[in-house]
Amino acid sequence: MRLGIDVGRATTVAVLTDAAGQVVGEALADSAPTTAVSLRRALARLGPLPGTIRAVAVVCDLARRPLVPRRVAALRISPGHHPALGPFVGWPEKSRTAVAGPYQTVAGGSSVTGQPLAALDRTATADFAHRARAAGVMAFAVCAAGAPTAPGPELEAAGIIAENVPDATLSLSYEIGSPGLRERENATVLNAALGGWADALVQECRQALRSAGIDAPLLFARDSGGLVSADYFRRHPVIAISPATPCAARGAVARTGSEHAVVVDAGVGSVRCLTVVDGEPVRHERPYPGALGVRVQLGAPDVTEVAEGAADDIHAAVARLGELVPGAPVLHTGGRAADVPEGRFDAARHAARADCRAEIEHIVSAAGRAELDHLLDDARGHALSLAIAAGAAPATVRVRTLTHAPVAYLPAGVHRVTVQATGEPFTDVPS
Repeated sequence: MRLGIDVGRATTVAVLTDAAGQVVGEALADSAPTTAVSLRRALARLGPLPGTIRAVAVVCDLARRPLVPRRVAALRISPGHHPALGPFVGWPEKSRTAVAGPYQTVAGGSSVTGQPLAALDRTATADFAHRARAAGVMAFAVCAAGAPTAPGPELEAAGIIAENVPDATLSLSYEIGSPGLRERENATVLNAALGGWADALVQECRQALRSAGIDAPLLFARDSGGLVSADYFRRHPVIAISPATPCAARGAVARTGSEHAVVVDAGVGSVRCLTVVDGEPVRHERPYPGALGVRVQLGAPDVTEVAEGAADDIHAAVARLGELVPGAPVLHTGGRAADVPEGRFDAARHAARADCRAEIEHIVSAAGRAELDHLLDDARGHALSLAIAAGAAPATVRVRTLTHAPVAYLPAGVHRVTVQATGEPFTDVPS
């Protein structure tokens, strides 16, 4: 059996499913100030478990818990740039003040197609590591030009930092963001800043589960609605800051059988709306404000948020989104969906059944079809490996989607490749 738990601001919901994905138990409890107590309340309401729990998936937004971000030392590896394009530029002032530690740009990096631009300045990298340590900053974000295609410079810099700051925690951009440098750097810095939040959330969840006698692999919902293991979440928390609405939307679609829909998620303080096309929440096409109001591009669903009670604004948002899926139904979900009480369980129900997911986006350069096919095979293998790293059982992983298209502003033969891989959660090893 698998257990899904949705930790909301007002209520915490637990859903238990059997091996076939059928719901065998549901419970709802008032949320508490801490995640651990919220989980314990929901599990107590669920009552004695009728069998062995093979996996537990938790849905929890960043806004659910108080955040004290870590200060981050940001190292950019790229050619020189105007100061107006440097790290932390364009951040909201409050976020910059809370997060920004020492930052520096050093020589090195690659073009978007992976061609080396310069050798990494190892001396400058070591000096930067010493400066950050002297400032008391132990969280590092490393972002190199061209890293999604050629991660070598980031790995080399990470080795230098670890050698000089043995207790450092490292976030590398090639593991996180899209080819664009600025948004990928922002996401990497945020990832480093959120490390303490993720560590605390994992610890609270594990304590609550063990106090209930549950010793099963722990997973967390990411913003796409897929799952990742607790260890993967701790290393990459920026991909899992607002999963509640996407999970609720997927759960509502599964509950109603509607592959196309406008979903209205009614929560405490706000109503969040999104569109679903072919069973998938529609994603942001451009950079958008992520954690702490910082612009990122991580492929999260495009959610419109409206204040609770602003009926005219909600109707306007639903009408605008409905134009994207003409004739599609409006599905109501969430803890405040008074007319659809079963919608309160949608997010947890989805989490209890969801697969692990991983996605990569690369720029590749191929002289012909044969070379392109070889590069596409490499991308498939990378995505499958990443899905396993995210918690999927190796025997179950598969490529769900693969798309590639020429990049209009680059020479012929340059393609943008996106691969999504999925797999069932690995359930044989206790967390």
